[in-house]
Amino acid sequence: MGCHGDESTPAPDVGDHARANCSGCAPAVGDEPAAPARQGDWFEDVTARTGVDFSYRNGREGGQFTILETVGGGAAVFDYDGDGDGDVAVAGGGTISSERAKGRAPVLLRNAGDWHFNDVTAAAGLEAPGDYSHACSVADFNSDGFADLLITAYGRNRLYRNQGDGSFTEVAGEAGLDGESWSTAAAWGDVDRDGLTDVFVAAYLTWNLKHNRPCLTGGVRDVCPPQNYPPAQDRLFRNLGDGRFEEMTEPAGVSDDGRGLGVLAGDFNADGWIDFYVANDTVANDLYWGGPDWQMREGALLAGAAVSEFGSPEGSMGVEFGDVDDDGDGDLFVTNFEMEDNSLYLSESSELFTHATVAAGLTGRARPLVGFGTGLADFDLDGRLDLFVVNGHVYYGGGRTSYEQPALLFRNAGGKRFDDVSERGGPWFAASHPARGVAVGDLDDDGAPDLVVVRQNEPVTFLRNRHTARNWLRVRLIGTASARDAVGAAVTVDFDGREVVRFVTSGAGYLSHFDSRILLPAEGEASVVTVRWPAGLLEEFGPLALRQTHVLVQGRGEALP
Repeated sequence: MGCHGDESTPAPDVGDHARANCSGCAPAVGDEPAAPARQGDWFEDVTARTGVDFSYRNGREGGQFTILETVGGGAAVFDYDGDGDGDVAVAGGGTISSERAKGRAPVLLRNAGDWHFNDVTAAAGLEAPGDYSHACSVADFNSDGFADLLITAYGRNRLYRNQGDGSFTEVAGEAGLDGESWSTAAAWGDVDRDGLTDVFVAAYLTWNLKHNRPCLTGGVRDVCPPQNYPPAQDRLFRNLGDGRFEEMTEPAGVSDDGRGLGVLAGDFNADGWIDFYVANDTVANDLYWGGPDWQMREGALLAGAAVSEFGSPEGSMGVEFGDVDDDGDGDLFVTNFEMEDNSLYLSESSELFTHATVAAGLTGRARPLVGFGTGLADFDLDGRLDLFVVNGHVYYGGGRTSYEQPALLFRNAGGKRFDDVSERGGPWFAASHPARGVAVGDLDDDGAPDLVVVRQNEPVTFLRNRHTARNWLRVRLIGTASARDAVGAAVTVDFDGREVVRFVTSGAGYLSHFDSRILLPAEGEASVVTVRWPAGLLEEFGPLALRQTHVLVQGRGEALP
């Protein structure tokens, strides 16, 4: 992915030698205990406290050097049991032999409080392995008030319908979402404004084990680059409201020439229609503007958000959307392959972005690294969106840098630029990791966003935010006229003499789902928030008490002109 070198050269099979020297194959349960956090560190590794010992498996131990092994997996932070706490799901990946790729079950972790999580996978009905999996995507697709879980896969996807009693039923087949493909990320949104959430499923390559010819990269046996294989078809599905989905890929004009690894849904131009941004590997990214009658306009190039500032396609993976410059409009951020800076696209008007990586101070630091999971969140609680990126190479030994790579943390400095504060991230940021997906959520309900990091063949990591929020406000939006998940909505609150805007999106990061409850900065004794619902209805709610979670239902606020 993002492999912009020369075509790889066929190489002889190295078989047992590769397997014997696979340092990342065994579960890393014997890792050294996490170093203690130091004064001033932003995050503390609390994995040991959680009781969780689960690793996403990429199949490296099979010694097949497949491109399937490079993609990795993601996580979801969501309240599956309706108790108000953020629970966690993590994709399982799988194993790979010369004959087949075999899936592994995901894990579902119930938040028991005080940073302890109970494995409820079997009790919830998720223990079946299924096919080799990648993403955890969450939506209430049947509008019953309980969050459902989509697991994408190389092979057949799985859609788990939440029964509301702590268990799930797998319904992908009857829903029409289980078609054979190589699905990566997924994002949900009400495309046609009928009150039902639809889904965009990104796809990567047309590939199978029969075509897994040996390749040399940098003089050693390694995986082949994505340019060796044709792209797979991204797909868009309409929710019919009876548990079934109808494919709308062709009428909506969804491209068949991308290599999708990330997809994000939101209202990027504030016109009341759901848009989709697709991060493609080695080809230009796609931006689909929504509109009536399922006519989506692909306009990434015209919008200035398709390629690098030099006009070149990049190896894009993770994607995020948020107001980083405090102008009220959402901006796009994309992670890229080595020798490419990550891309920040600042919104200049409703459908125009400016490539602002240089101006924002984000050049150079990430260039030697391969960026995957990312997110914009107010980690230091000053009311501005900070930025993190986790990294890890796709080549085991043939890349310019190592397979394990450090994560990056940037502080938003006044909405103008980002300062690299990775050294203050904590001991976990000082080490290197084979990282992929990351989910963001306030797992201990203290008003500060935490991180769940998925690594290749190493235990999932839980990072507690060590900042203390003096005042904060959390809102959970429930649509009525619009889809229940309210993807595309925007929430505004006054803070520190300015308006702070947060957006409801789906698919942020990489193969992951962020906590859909929105954390807002607050001051005084109470705050008033304004919600722009999908389709444009404006409502005001409040005053709302601080340090609490408030459920805001569409139609129950004070309507604004």
